[in-house]
Order: sequence, then structure tokens, then C-alpha cells
Amino acid sequence: MQRRMQQSDILRALVEDIQQQPDQPITSVVTGSCLTAVTSRNLGLASLISHFAPGQIGSQAATGPASVHAAARLLLDAATTNTDEASLAVAAGNSLLPLPAAATSMSGQELLLTFGRGRNVAVVGHFPFVEKLRESCAGFWVLEKHPRPGDTPAEEAGGVLPRADVVAITATTLLNGSLAGLLALCRPDALVILLGPTTPFAASLFDCGIDVLAGCETPDPEAALAGIRAGSCFKKLSGVRQRTWMRPGLST
Repeated sequence: MQRRMQQSDILRALVEDIQQQPDQPITSVVTGSCLTAVTSRNLGLASLISHFAPGQIGSQAATGPASVHAAARLLLDAATTNTDEASLAVAAGNSLLPLPAAATSMSGQELLLTFGRGRNVAVVGHFPFVEKLRESCAGFWVLEKHPRPGDTPAEEAGGVLPRADVVAITATTLLNGSLAGLLALCRPDALVILLGPTTPFAASLFDCGIDVLAGCETPDPEAALAGIRAGSCFKKLSGVRQRTWMRPGLST
């Protein structure tokens, strides 16, 4: 599969997917230390850019967008890249996009164990479960902007991703402007997973070269909002469930 797109093209396709849904007013925005949450039709989440890149918080308007479509359009403004406004925009989109009927309850860790066992696997972003995967894979790399022991610095992606059979990419790359560049480094035959609570269930992302969308739903919004207000990150958040949507025709 060819994955040569500009970041702006990926974001435009995502916004078009969101705008295919009937618009809904935004009734609340809750921001914690790790996540932001937007309520419209449902509760949508996204990771907070300022949690990963302190100081990158974006301009704070006196009043936020009134509707999901208005919030989503923020993604089309290059000035929102790598700001909390991008987080707000994707969380709003996630509050409107429906959970696909074909989505399963497979978690990110289960996905990588299923598809990556005995293969070369690269993970962009240090997820809590990565240490449990190393022994199951022929080769295993974690690319991280702030590397921990055993991680590979993110700037070495050009030497790592072309070697990987399976690539899992944190969905915060939709927010910080790096997704298109990472996709371009993946082999055409590699299986690519977009992973984390920011992940939109948008069919257009399959056309952008992503094979699996591993995001979440919020069956108990009040519990999720309470956790976000208390500063919980996704791993410790109640009221949420991981959900996975595979590209039609892809099987385990």
C-alpha cells in the first residue's frame, strides 16, 4: 500500500468524514492534565498535546467552538498543529463519529501480539504495554521523542520503520503534524495500526494507508469525566473501553 500523502490531506479527509455526520452542539469541554473530553452526541476523547510537549498549548479563545463541525475545522488551520486546539478538534470529532458496527474489543496490546508475533514490530510512542511485547517479536523497536531506557530516539525513524512488518503509531501524530511523514517511511506491505484514545473511527484513514484503528468508546461518560478532572491518563481511566476497527478485508 502506498502511503504518500501530506499531513494536510490526511486532516482534510478526517474533517470531511466528521462533517458527513449531522452537526451537533458542543455541550461541554473538560480538560485534565493528560486528556481533553468533548461532549456532543457522545463523549469524545483526545490526548492533550501540552501533556507531551509542555508549552504547546495553543491560543485560548474567549469562547470555544459552538459545534463539532466548527471545532473540526480547526484542524485545517496549520496554526493549530501541535497545540491543545488540535486536541480539542479531534476530541470533538470523536464525540460525533459513531462506533463502527464491525469494531471489536481487541486492545492495542492484543493487536500487536496477534499481528506481531515472530515479526519485526515498531511502535511509535512508549505505550504502557510495550515491555510485554519484546520477547514475542523477532525485532522490536519503540520510537520515542523522550526515550526511556531501551527506546530508540524518534529521529531514527528513517532507519527503523522500513525494517518493520508491523507498525503501531500513536494517534497523537494526528495532532503534532508527524503522521504523514511516518506513514511515508512504512513499507507498502507493512501492517499499520493507529493507536490510542485520540484515534478517530474515520473510514478515510484507511485510504490514507492505515490498516487498523485502535481507539476507544466511553460507555460511562460521568466516570470518564471524573477521572479526567482528577488528572487520570487513559491507562487508569474508568468508564472507557478499547475498541478496534480493521480495514475491510483484513483478517487476523
